[in-house]
Amino acid sequence: MAEGNSVIIRLLVVAGAVLAVAGCGADGPPPEPTVPPVESPRGLVGIDPCALLDDPARATLGLDTGVPGQDELGANCGWTGKDAASAQLTAFTSGRGLSDLAKDRDSTTSRVRLVGYPALETFTARGEFCRYDVGVAATQAIVATMRNGRPDSCSALQKLLTVVIKRLPASD
Repeated sequence: MAEGNSVIIRLLVVAGAVLAVAGCGADGPPPEPTVPPVESPRGLVGIDPCALLDDPARATLGLDTGVPGQDELGANCGWTGKDAASAQLTAFTSGRGLSDLAKDRDSTTSRVRLVGYPALETFTARGEFCRYDVGVAATQAIVATMRNGRPDSCSALQKLLTVVIKRLPASD
């Protein structure tokens, strides 16, 4: 009886090893990052990122007049000021929103919520740099960065994004 059990155990071990190797060798794309749905979509299409902060908001946040730009993610606006060495907002509207942005993030990125919207947060340990990718609609996101913000870049950027998201128009 013991010999029969040992044969069965060996067969199970071999079968398990074969299945494990077959699973590891499977070709195909990596799994898509899952992001929570956006419950109250906002629209970014056709909006000038520099217009997302009016004069009173910029004064409250301690930022100078924005300078428009463009990068690989889309139209953007950059600011400097007394409470941040630099801040930038980019309207990412040419893809699958936060799902696309989540693909390129590393293990130091945290999933958070800002003003009720799903977001990715990346920052340096001393707080001199912070980045938020905020999904405002299924296919749209704001990519926001700040350097040397006060009291730290993430706190200052959260304050800026709260103003910006509330100013975005509702979307279908």
